[in-house]
Amino acid sequence: MLQWFPDETKTHAHQWFFPAACVYAVLMVPLAMLARHGYGPGALAAPTGHAFEMLFGFALALIAGYLLGPMPARRLALFIVTWLLARLMGLIDPANWLTLVSNAAFVTLLAWHLLPRLRVAKKWRNRTLVPLLGLICAITIAITLMNQLDYRWLHRFLLDESVQLFALLMLFMGGRMLAPAVAGEFYRQGMELEARVQPHIEAGLIVTVTAAFVLAPIATSVSGVLLIMSGILAAIRLFRWQLWHCLARPDLICLGLGYGWLALGLMLLGWVKLSGGDYFSTAVHAITVGALGTLAANVMVRVTLLHVKQYPSRIPQIVIMTTIMSIAALTRMGADFSAHREILLAIAAVAWSTSFLFVLFVLLDCRTNILQHKSVKQQSLAKDKI
Repeated sequence: MLQWFPDETKTHAHQWFFPAACVYAVLMVPLAMLARHGYGPGALAAPTGHAFEMLFGFALALIAGYLLGPMPARRLALFIVTWLLARLMGLIDPANWLTLVSNAAFVTLLAWHLLPRLRVAKKWRNRTLVPLLGLICAITIAITLMNQLDYRWLHRFLLDESVQLFALLMLFMGGRMLAPAVAGEFYRQGMELEARVQPHIEAGLIVTVTAAFVLAPIATSVSGVLLIMSGILAAIRLFRWQLWHCLARPDLICLGLGYGWLALGLMLLGWVKLSGGDYFSTAVHAITVGALGTLAANVMVRVTLLHVKQYPSRIPQIVIMTTIMSIAALTRMGADFSAHREILLAIAAVAWSTSFLFVLFVLLDCRTNILQHKSVKQQSLAKDKI
């Protein structure tokens, strides 16, 4: 396979990982629903299997596509192959040693490529990405190993608490994407946004979420209070961006909605920890479906459109897919309180997959336009030579 790609050929990671993540997102939740009734991969029937693939399969593909940037096609192919092998083996037999090896290979490659580049940052807030991504990669291996060794309690604990790590990553990356974009829209309107990155609030978010993660095994109630504080800080940060001035930019409103889901999810997760653990799944799905689903869909579309020099604000699919994703989050959370649980779960699964089908349509349409542009350019060069 690698001989198909010359050494000097470079490809942007998002051109491969975003479509792969979309296809996996479209298939994963319906397969989990089928597995619960005995018709899908047995690995997804358990909540832990579904949760692992949501975070360490889908979300890690999104991280790879967003952060890896351009690289030699052969090296990128190695990333894709190890990720695909890990996903396939995870669906066949999560406790197989090949599942552990393939997951470890992928996250090791990811850490080896990303961490040295991120370590050069000057500000401590930017450098926190290094231990955060390193911990996410390490905990991927740890969770897979605990499953292999059948340490079920530790496996479940690490999986549950890892949600906070991904929440912190979304708080950081989401803020770094929203702040300059909103400031640019203010400038276009002849105004100035004073509250941009908001370093003091960002520092507070890093400290509170990190402390909540560290204290989770020894002081659950304190961890809960810290998560509520982080959710409040995230809500204040979002409010200070004044998105009501950006109603002409639906792409920014949709990103803001994803950030709002994140603030709500952290407060709910903190409340659940503080009150004794009831409805933990409800709080987690506010983060994984509401926040991760909304932000992932919008980031994939935004990055892809900007790469081909198109304006995200002019794509109506952004509003459609974000609305559908909110329906998925609300129905999934509502299922925990309803007598019609299975119906609501089915609606949530269909809505989730439909939203990512819209994303996939935009990605493939952009890819087609790129290929057509290259073909026209090659034909033009050929005519010039003649």
